Parts: sequence; structure tokens; C-alpha cells
Amino acid sequence: MKLIRSIVSTLLVIVVIIAAVYGAYRLFPLRYLYEVRQSADEMGVDRFLVAALIKAESNFNVDAISRADAKGVMQLTDETAQFCAEKLGMELKEGDIYSPAVNIRLGTFYLGRMLTLFNGDENLAVAAYNAGEGRVREWLKDPTLSTDGESLDVIPYEETRRHVEKIATYKKIYKLLYPNI
Repeated sequence: MKLIRSIVSTLLVIVVIIAAVYGAYRLFPLRYLYEVRQSADEMGVDRFLVAALIKAESNFNVDAISRADAKGVMQLTDETAQFCAEKLGMELKEGDIYSPAVNIRLGTFYLGRMLTLFNGDENLAVAAYNAGEGRVREWLKDPTLSTDGESLDVIPYEETRRHVEKIATYKKIYKLLYPNI
């Protein structure tokens, strides 16, 4: 009888662990892996950061549209998409912004640009992706927000602050769940 209870307890623990892991994969999907890998590698951007950004921006929903009219999995405005396409020598056609391959390439290019402009600082790059490069530059000049002018002690927009924190957390989770991205 003791042996049966032990086996049942062990099986129950295994079932709980499997359910937890399965739930984690459902909560943190990784779609468009080929596009993420290809774009991240082409643009020199961390694959985990791209996946985390997509999770935070759209949860991998190709049809996502924000209140600011940002579209697709990486939530690009038409203006940003057009700017990135021109820099990459691409011609955008109607509806291309919803294509995961196009959207991820353009969004990763833009994220890479923000990383370059902010010396590889992922928090600043993500803040700029969310709130705009100009705002982040203004914040860096404000001594109440940045004591050194190179990093932010405080992000004044709550939405942007939460976004930066969320993406940092998501990046860690993606590294744990998908170590071979």
C-alpha cells in the first residue's frame, strides 16, 4: 500500500510539472521562429530580445493594431515601416505590414537601430521603440531622470516603464523555455 501511495504521489508530481511546463509554453509561444532567427541574425539583434518584444507588443498576433495605429506582430506604424523599408531598400505594398516576415524584418531593423543609437543599452532601445527616440533623448538630458546622461534612473511614462520591465522579464523566460532559439 505504501509503495502504491509513493508511486501515485510521484506520478502526481510529474503531472503537475508537465502541466506547468505546458502552460508556460502556451503563455509564451514562439511563432515565426525562422523569421525571428533570420531577421535577428541579419540585423545583429539578440533573438531572445526580438521574441520578447513580439510577445509584449502583440503576443505574435499578425492582425494586431494598437490605439496608435501600429500594426502587425512588432507593432509598427506605417511611417516607421516605410522608413525602415527605405533604409533596407525594400518596397512596401498594401498589406505587407501584416506579413510576419516583413513586419519582423522591419521591426528588428528598427530595434537594431535603437540599440545602435543607444550604445547597445537594451532598456533605452526598448523605451525608444515604445515612446520614441526623441523622448528618450529628452529624458537622458533631464537630471531628475538621468544622473549620468547615458542611462535612465527613472522612466517617466508608466506605460513605457512597465513595457521595458516586461520585455526584460520576457527575455529571461524565452531564454529558459527556448534555449536554442
